[in-house]
Amino acid sequence: MSSRAQVEAAAFELFLERGYTETSIMDIVAAAGIGRTTFFRYFPNKAALVWSPFEEGTRDLQSALDTVDDDVPVMEAIRAGVFDSVVPRLDDEGLWRAQFRILDTSPELQAEGAQRWLAWAEVVARFVASRIGVRPTAVVPASIGGAVQGAVLAALRDSVEIPAFGGDLLSVLDTSLVSLGRNLQKWIDEQ
Repeated sequence: MSSRAQVEAAAFELFLERGYTETSIMDIVAAAGIGRTTFFRYFPNKAALVWSPFEEGTRDLQSALDTVDDDVPVMEAIRAGVFDSVVPRLDDEGLWRAQFRILDTSPELQAEGAQRWLAWAEVVARFVASRIGVRPTAVVPASIGGAVQGAVLAALRDSVEIPAFGGDLLSVLDTSLVSLGRNLQKWIDEQ
């Protein structure tokens, strides 16, 4: 019996080879050596297979921010939370890179991607809002959520576009979030 990760690996290989839209659940089942019933025990549909690691990362970000001490500066807490949610998804085999490439290039998934990235940014915005005592949709928290999301997305895209630098993703992400955080923390402190 194949594990969930093996099913994901087989599916991502097919998606990269044939395209997301052109790959059926039956293709995935055959490549993974499992039955349809087993596939549906792991995933309710084909899109969930691709989105599940992203959703786990969003939940991990929320958990990290929920447990941060109040004395940790906001942007430092966000930086640490982002790392807590990204690092566990990075694998030596490059499965995360394949997943991101599929999510970012499949027209069928892109519209859903915008909604999911917005939800990710809202996790950050709610955290900022809770710290400064305003609504998550207020200018400061919503802007910070969008800025952090933009920096993370840009670093991921860059590491996928230039795979040789993919191992440097954490360094690029850290440098970007430290620089962004320094400026945004000043804005937060003025509130």
